[in-house]
Amino acid sequence: MKFLDRFAHKPIVIAELGGKYGSMEILEESIRVAAAAGTDLIKFQTFRAETIAAPGATFTFDDGSVVSQHDFFKAAELTEEDHARIDEICREVGVGWLSTPSHPDDVALLERFDPIAYKTGSDDLTNLPFLRHIAERGRPMIVSTGMCTLAEVAAAVETILGTGNDQLILLHCVVSYPSRIEDANLRTIETLRRAFGVPIGLSDHTTDEFTSVLATTLGACVIEKHFTLDYDLKLPDHQASLDPPRWRKLVERVRAVGPAMGDGVKRVLGTEEKWRKAARKSLFVARDIAPGECITADDIAIRRPADGIHPHHLDLVVGRAARTRIEAGTLLDWSMV
Repeated sequence: MKFLDRFAHKPIVIAELGGKYGSMEILEESIRVAAAAGTDLIKFQTFRAETIAAPGATFTFDDGSVVSQHDFFKAAELTEEDHARIDEICREVGVGWLSTPSHPDDVALLERFDPIAYKTGSDDLTNLPFLRHIAERGRPMIVSTGMCTLAEVAAAVETILGTGNDQLILLHCVVSYPSRIEDANLRTIETLRRAFGVPIGLSDHTTDEFTSVLATTLGACVIEKHFTLDYDLKLPDHQASLDPPRWRKLVERVRAVGPAMGDGVKRVLGTEEKWRKAARKSLFVARDIAPGECITADDIAIRRPADGIHPHHLDLVVGRAARTRIEAGTLLDWSMV
């Protein structure tokens, strides 16, 4: 069964929890709360500080502070025991999970848990040997495409499909935490779909659900967004995350897009039937008309409800003679002319 076919509704909503940010207790509670809010999949990050970054690599944040990448990642590593606990809790609450590896050793660890899919970050979009290594596992791949050119995406797609693995989903992504609404460029979803003919989703780093809803109207099959239990925790990427109330709103709104878009067939709905009569109009007599008198357009008023002669028959009424006296305000009937 294809990855997308495993889910009854679209888009698939993925809650990004990252590494062991804060503590395992926070991570465990995040799984439970996100699952209860209707999340389809929970995503983590599987890495080791020694293999993800070279000594001396740093992060420079918007406030100008500089942090050692090694120290950052070391504090957030998920051990094999942590992964086992994650697997246990996700099974307990009935939600699937997947992770983003950063090295072949990470893939080997994740393989022990029979992952439903692999997610790769934008940082590895041009790491073609690594993409090939993951693709060769034969599992579905969800690939973020932030901070790259269309040509770089093409090389990644060619590398993955070249292994014979055709279970590929690309995610449009803007690498900024948070990203600005004016940088969302959601039409890229259509560009990627036309260019590569594979399902396209969105990895959303904005501060609310708006771009996720818009992406869903454009046919995004996956919505991935960061989740936080509480903004006051100030965990990594919390500015691009949604807390439980906002997360619930995200899920509800993207779920509503499909029903709201409908099938495009123009029809009269059952709920509209009563309004066809109550809100449409008929021909009424505007003044007293004597028997035999010729009816003019000025003698007719068009008003609700639609119980009599339809307005589009006005030309058939004008010029006819009244059979009997017709009082002003009377709903006109064919028997009267």
